[in-house]
Amino acid sequence: MATIAKTPERLYARHAGAADRGAWSVERDICWNEIQPELALAQPEILLQLREAALIESFHPVNLARLLRLCWDDVDAGVAFSLEMYEGFKHFHALRSYLDAVGFEPTITDAELVEIRRAPSALEIAAEETIPRLVEFMLSEHLASYFFRRLGEQAREPVLAEMLEWIAADEVRHAQSASDLLAKRVAADRSVIPQVLEAAVSFRHFGDEVVGTTPVAEPGDSVAIQTFARRIERLCGVRLVDHLKASL
Repeated sequence: MATIAKTPERLYARHAGAADRGAWSVERDICWNEIQPELALAQPEILLQLREAALIESFHPVNLARLLRLCWDDVDAGVAFSLEMYEGFKHFHALRSYLDAVGFEPTITDAELVEIRRAPSALEIAAEETIPRLVEFMLSEHLASYFFRRLGEQAREPVLAEMLEWIAADEVRHAQSASDLLAKRVAADRSVIPQVLEAAVSFRHFGDEVVGTTPVAEPGDSVAIQTFARRIERLCGVRLVDHLKASL
């Protein structure tokens, strides 16, 4: 009896499968009727950070559209960015809805969302920026996972704490998807490794385009920083600290 050759799993199938396994619903899984506004409003500093995070998540149609144009010939990248665009919208929708539900001011308006996209949407990115932009995307998502996790640990309102756990888990997947895309490019051409290292050294969160300074839930988070460096080392086979020493 003839055996059927097993087709190797495609990278985009792995990304899609991971998204399916981690899926959650804004409408069905968040217990909107159990939110305790008084607990949420007692921590206005957290809600302000959530507002800025919602604005950053709303920016994905601009940032990811630029990445899609750069990576139009990479099928895996197209899937990864499409999944991220949807899940970024889900994060924005959940965060904005939560802020509205507890009555946090100032409310986010559609006019505000359009305004923060206006100038960056006209910015063209050159092809030679592909690697640095992928690194920026990967590390932005990596740090976002720690931001939402730490904020969830600080939140006293139970519905918010649970929602932030889900969002943090999504961001871990997004960072890994970007890492996979970079690993594929490194495997095809190891000459891009210096670009990866330099982009990590000069990293700037894409959220800075939106809110000026991306919010941080725990300044100087040593675990986030250490795992940031390990991501780069796994990709490049070079410790980031060694690269910095060699550059001096």
